[in-house]
Amino acid sequence: MADLKLIKNDKFITVEIKSTGSEWKNYIEQAENKLIENLELKGFRKGKVPKNIAQQNISEDALFNKAADLLIDKESNKAIELLSKEKIATRPNFKIIKISRDEVEAVLESVAMPNVKIGDRSSIKVEMKVEEVSEDEINKELEQLETLLTKKVEKDGDTAIANDDIVNLDYLGKVDGVAFEGGEAKGFDLKIGSKQFIDNFEDQLIGMKKGEEKTITVKFPEQYPSEDLKGKEATFDVKINTINTIAKLEGEELTAKLKEFGFNSKEELVKKIKEVAKEKKVAEAEDKYFREYFDEIVKLEGTKISIPDVLVEEEIQQEWKRLEAQIAQNGMKMDDYLKMLKLSKEEFKEQNLKTSSMKRIRDGLIYSKLVDELDIKVSEEDVEKEFKNIAEKNNTNIEEVKKQVNNVSLENNIVYQKLIEKISK
Repeated sequence: MADLKLIKNDKFITVEIKSTGSEWKNYIEQAENKLIENLELKGFRKGKVPKNIAQQNISEDALFNKAADLLIDKESNKAIELLSKEKIATRPNFKIIKISRDEVEAVLESVAMPNVKIGDRSSIKVEMKVEEVSEDEINKELEQLETLLTKKVEKDGDTAIANDDIVNLDYLGKVDGVAFEGGEAKGFDLKIGSKQFIDNFEDQLIGMKKGEEKTITVKFPEQYPSEDLKGKEATFDVKINTINTIAKLEGEELTAKLKEFGFNSKEELVKKIKEVAKEKKVAEAEDKYFREYFDEIVKLEGTKISIPDVLVEEEIQQEWKRLEAQIAQNGMKMDDYLKMLKLSKEEFKEQNLKTSSMKRIRDGLIYSKLVDELDIKVSEEDVEKEFKNIAEKNNTNIEEVKKQVNNVSLENNIVYQKLIEKISK
């Protein structure tokens, strides 16, 4: 069994893992056997390479890395159990310190929870104000509801395309007679007037009929994200497959659609929409209250919060990945986005992500400190009560809720509500 040792300082909490002698040699042998099993060499079937030949084709780095993986697989649960008893701020990071055929020394390292001191909160005066849901907000939600309770109805073959129609079409885009990436689709649904396509593409479809083909000329905007297309004139060969209009569901079709959403009538659905809108206002008020309350805590004499650089870097990296995914969903590459802003990756992070990342970390640390100071705990009774509330709100049974609701998220929400109740009194 490997030797595990917990090491703590102001910045890191580490579990040191050491293995030597026959134990480590056993890991080396296991690693070698697994690598041989998966080795592929010309002239031999996978896993059938003679051992003496296989050994010559397995690098020492690959052997050591595989043995270290086997070691951490075996010892990670014990190491994580040791770390879980400590206050850590990041997930454990596995590092090999030294490794040879005779011994290995590795660590599971986490950043220690930063030191947080909160001054006297008795002077803080922050009120939680829940705004009323306006009629306009309800009407917007109802408008979105109406779009869900509709269906597409194909128009007569002789009927021309008009505004608000949904047209199914094939298209092929070209610049200087050459097709470009992302400029082709078949069976694409486009709502006329949605401005989903560039320039006056949609306007030029108006008046066309089912089965008709046409070449449309448009111009990409100067600010288009793709360098190859910005400001360029393009042609699109289009073919109209079907022309559809939108009709409201009625009768049995409406009833069936409502049941898909879990409602017996449209009135029930409207009532739920109003309830959700009110709950959203409460949630917004609570979030605003916490932000303002935490800002006041920072101003207090005696409040001290140290934020390790490694936490900031980790938060910035996570935010960068979220932004990168969002940009990709909009059909743009991050490099092109940065070129538009005339910023390097590091400049963007410094100017746009660092301050907000530090504030999120700061607020999270304050939140955790308050939970500890106020000794907020979640009991089994609290959890059962919350399951029951959710079941009643959604007109279902508790067992069904328990299958669908994540326990950790549920408990976190209970802690959140208990903290608000305690500090907002």
